[in-house]
Amino acid sequence: MDWSLVPEPVKAAASPLANKDDDLWKAEEFDLTKAVIDAITMLTTTGAQAGELASGIYIGVSSLSQTVLVAAREQVATLVSQVTETNRKLIREAIKQSIARGEDVAGAIERIKTVVNNPVRAEMIAQTESVNAYQTGLKNFAAETNAVGKVWESLAGACKQCSPLDGEERKIDELFSNGKDRPSAHPRCRCGVYYQY
Repeated sequence: MDWSLVPEPVKAAASPLANKDDDLWKAEEFDLTKAVIDAITMLTTTGAQAGELASGIYIGVSSLSQTVLVAAREQVATLVSQVTETNRKLIREAIKQSIARGEDVAGAIERIKTVVNNPVRAEMIAQTESVNAYQTGLKNFAAETNAVGKVWESLAGACKQCSPLDGEERKIDELFSNGKDRPSAHPRCRCGVYYQY
């Protein structure tokens, strides 16, 4: 944050946010990437290995397999980009609220801290991205081993968005009726998909 752009008390429309290409944001993106790459790689590997077990087709998937490494890297890049942009939006909104309330810089800082350091949001991201990584590994395994179809599987008590998808069948390269090629369909989605050979 460049707090010199924010007057005391906070009431100007100037944006105190660093530019998107600023070194501080790049450092944040690097730190987030470093924090999640191992977990995403492990979950992608686990998904692919689950595909091996379910299908009985063993191709020797490991955390060093090229498809796992590429998929994990792509997912982490997408995640980091989305989290960074969402954080920027949340910070902008927190500053607007501070301006509207006539808060000083200390008040704005506290408001931003509560918005960015949100354990509920962190848990939601972790849960959703775990499903995404696992399903990515499973999907890549299915594609690599020539699966021909897939079936959406909603857990008991699934949400109104996912419940109707339970048992829906598609060819391997088709989207489900919700426009997704696999779970997760939304934040905190717990659905799965199994592949047909």
